[in-house]
Amino acid sequence: MGQYVQVEDNVKIYIEDIGQGVPVIFLHGWPANHLMFEYQYTLLASHGYRCIGMDIRGFGKSDAPWESYSYDRMADDLRAVIDELQLENAALVGFSMGGAIASRYMSRHNGHGIKRLLLAGAATPVFTRRPGI
Repeated sequence: MGQYVQVEDNVKIYIEDIGQGVPVIFLHGWPANHLMFEYQYTLLASHGYRCIGMDIRGFGKSDAPWESYSYDRMADDLRAVIDELQLENAALVGFSMGGAIASRYMSRHNGHGIKRLLLAGAATPVFTRRPGI
């Protein structure tokens, strides 16, 4: 079932929420959308999992504001979705750019609502400053 979550003024994030049971949140890579995991939704939902696919801002059915595409902002979008759906003990799956967002989320929000993290081909940038750089 598709729905929108308001993450900030004039910005809504589209999610698909399929099945019941342990929640699994999927974050797609660039330039895809939540549909890149459609086969996983079907299989996992048939085995008792709740699959939540999120279109990252600017992709798929989510709003595409002119600015605010930092990893911090996208991690905050994920937090708004987790809070809106009242998720606890979820698994978070991040592929490619989705892996970078998942990594940033875990550090920025102390893993709020997440029990397991899977990074698949994650394109995680360096989020810390290194001496001399």
